[in-house]
Amino acid sequence: MLQLKEVKESIIAGSAIQTFDFFIQWHLTERCNLRCRHCYQARKRPPEMTAGDVMSEIDGAARMFEAWESEQDIRVAPSIHFTGGEPLLYRGFWDVVRHARLSGCRVAVMTNGCLVTDEDAGRFRDLGVFDIQVSLEGPPALHDSIRGEGSFRAALKGTERLARAANRVSANVTLSRLNAPFIDETVRIARDAGFSSIGFSRLVPCGSGGAMIESVLSPGEVRDAYGKALSLSGPDFAVVSGDPLAGTLRNDAPPADCGLTLSGCSAGFSGVTVASDGAVMPCRRIGISVGNLKRKSLRDIWATSRTLWRLRDRESYKGQCGRCSFWPSCRGCRAVAYAWSRARGRADLFADDPQCWHIGG
Repeated sequence: MLQLKEVKESIIAGSAIQTFDFFIQWHLTERCNLRCRHCYQARKRPPEMTAGDVMSEIDGAARMFEAWESEQDIRVAPSIHFTGGEPLLYRGFWDVVRHARLSGCRVAVMTNGCLVTDEDAGRFRDLGVFDIQVSLEGPPALHDSIRGEGSFRAALKGTERLARAANRVSANVTLSRLNAPFIDETVRIARDAGFSSIGFSRLVPCGSGGAMIESVLSPGEVRDAYGKALSLSGPDFAVVSGDPLAGTLRNDAPPADCGLTLSGCSAGFSGVTVASDGAVMPCRRIGISVGNLKRKSLRDIWATSRTLWRLRDRESYKGQCGRCSFWPSCRGCRAVAYAWSRARGRADLFADDPQCWHIGG
């Protein structure tokens, strides 16, 4: 069995990193009030863990973080990001949020914003939720064409309620050919609507979003979109992206001989997904289960999964990605690489990221 010491030596760069930021993206439910065109979820609804089961597994995660700190002499900064479906539809939502906070984890919530009430906004604030992410796809008509009629107005109403209650609310945009031409306008809308910041990520053509594969941006379009978006960031309103490709725009590649995972794609490194039925995945948009909390603890899954360990190993990566100087701080988006290769009949988690402008450049 692989030990936690190997995790530190292999993916936390030994003693070079003293604080390890780690997140769990926890999908409480697959139920949703919207039917978004680019949704990565399938239409079938798996069973949901009860609130009691979720809280028990949060306790298990907290013990894992404590063990990492005591055994590896590092500080772990854990966070749990609750989402769905639409998380506000989950019975026991406020109980699990409160329990996560009491366990010592920071808590964020990812929602479409349409169902938020004034009472909800106050609860978020009182429980100390550090970020509430509301999806925004662009100007009103475009947003509604992707997420459903009336969803833009409802999302901004929810955002207004959250901001009025002194919550930090961030917008998230899923970039495709549909909304890439409207980056300037989308940033302006978010700023004027009371969002604290806005983040951009790419469309992953999986789930319902598989039908939108023709709307996937080309490598050059991705580079230009991220360059444009990030240029709009300022001291009073942050424009960001967690996409590993966006990080390469800084041109701060690690040393050529570096074989350690340092940052970039979180799959297998700095985050994990828990699905509503307890399945553990490297990333929800990848959708590959590496274990289930009903049968194995999160700590055991994280330390022993062959798939997770392959994601940490440079030798697993095919083509030019594994040879790229940016590999330690990027590795491309594994979800995009997997979805793109699967759409072409040869699913490969370690294929080149098809939207990387460094490949062949």
